[in-house]
Amino acid sequence: MNKILAAIGMLGLASLTLPAQKIVGDKTAQEKKNLDVATIEMKDILQYGHIDLADKAIAPEYIQHNPNVPTGRDGFKQFMSRGRTPEPIQKEWKRPPTLIITAGPYVLLMTDVKAKDPADPSQEYTRDHFDVVRVEKGLIVEHWDEARKQPPPPPTK
Repeated sequence: MNKILAAIGMLGLASLTLPAQKIVGDKTAQEKKNLDVATIEMKDILQYGHIDLADKAIAPEYIQHNPNVPTGRDGFKQFMSRGRTPEPIQKEWKRPPTLIITAGPYVLLMTDVKAKDPADPSQEYTRDHFDVVRVEKGLIVEHWDEARKQPPPPPTK
């Protein structure tokens, strides 16, 4: 974890003045493949709801650091399929990353998210959301984001 934070910090500092949707630095062929796999999870699965692609992009032993999502590919699929209907996958992102950093097996995608202002719910503000994945042998084996633990949903009757 310390290695990933150090890599993100070093690369992030270098990118502070870059325009939106800029991919930082020259990528190796392997880093390009890692970004392609990360895109399957972050765009095709999460934004367009194609949980069926998880077997193509996520390792069975997937380690999940988001405290709300179970570890393992099967746990991810079960959690992410709740109440979702797949939509046709488009080339465009619904919420395009504002920053992409690849560093060896790691891919960081940062996205702007609008939220209600807790001080005034009639107002919105924009915050940054990030996802970091680690790719090994063509599959995502680990995921981090800034999520905090949420209360469980109420029981269904």
